[in-house]
Amino acid sequence: MFFWRDHEYFDPWPLIANPEDLARPENPDDFFDAVEALARLISPTLTMHLLEPVQQLIDEPILDPSIVSENRLLAKFSLAQQRHWAQILAESDIDVLFLKGFAYGHSFYPDPVLRQQGDLDFLVRPSDLSAVMSFLEKFGFQFRPAPQSRWGAISDASFMPFVTPDGSCDLDLHVHPDCYPAYCSLTTERLFAESQLIDAGGFAARIPCREHALLLCVTNAAKEKFDMFSARKVIDAMVLLRNTPDLDWEKVLSLAAEGNYFIPARIFFSLMVALGFPDSKIPAALLASLPRWRRNSFRKIVWRFKTLFPEDPNLLSLLWREWALCAEPAVAFYNLRLRARGMVRPGSGIPEGAPTKVEYS
Repeated sequence: MFFWRDHEYFDPWPLIANPEDLARPENPDDFFDAVEALARLISPTLTMHLLEPVQQLIDEPILDPSIVSENRLLAKFSLAQQRHWAQILAESDIDVLFLKGFAYGHSFYPDPVLRQQGDLDFLVRPSDLSAVMSFLEKFGFQFRPAPQSRWGAISDASFMPFVTPDGSCDLDLHVHPDCYPAYCSLTTERLFAESQLIDAGGFAARIPCREHALLLCVTNAAKEKFDMFSARKVIDAMVLLRNTPDLDWEKVLSLAAEGNYFIPARIFFSLMVALGFPDSKIPAALLASLPRWRRNSFRKIVWRFKTLFPEDPNLLSLLWREWALCAEPAVAFYNLRLRARGMVRPGSGIPEGAPTKVEYS
């Protein structure tokens, strides 16, 4: 329990980060408020799974069962849609590798429904981009533009959502696993070469190896400026590390250094420890003390996580956070140039040769 801006908060992260060290919450009202906020942030279904050990200590439901049931049904429907299209892609003549929630749900969690949220992300080689667009066009897929920032679409890893005719499934088509600088070391070819095959509910799906998956949690969280949209990546990493005692940390350290995202990796794992994850499970090189000028920004993101993001950050604070925590200097300059170029000539996020051109309204 702690206070922030004269408001009392219950910090749920130790219950997620280290469930072996549980105790019954002392103030149920503040605990229930935190559980509801966490459910809004990551989904009621995942919240109930993560806090199931706590539920065993409390007589009344920690979340409204009807809300959890409805959310789980929606997740099952979404998963069924994604599995349908994932199987079609996996059994095509095009090499595909599934990323993010679909991959994590089928490998980190006991039931993929727990992690079901968002688009179906998949990776193809750049040389297969035209082929996979043509293949999906036969099923009626179209690119759907999303609201743009003032500098347009600047992602160099993926495109706007590729959507089924009825809108029941969004595909996020990648030619790199994540934006620069992730692909400096996590190249598309490297991910394919070191990938693993899993059973995705009746068919074989290719996903990243665990070391690559962990690093993609890091790069994606850094891209999201370690704010609310990175919370699920932090949870994914906690779940992965609890279930992977033989992780190759030398590979993780080497790839982070090679890819110019060692600083964000240090921030990511230091954040996990600040939220209650055991530091004994993480190499000391990733937990070294931060320079003084980074510490204040780091403390702020820790507080935002612990308070479950009660307010939106302003643009200036996000830009400063990028320089202080989310990118090494050369990468921050690269991102600045991308935005400057985008303000002059905004990108559409639609790949060249797209089977169906969608204009912005």
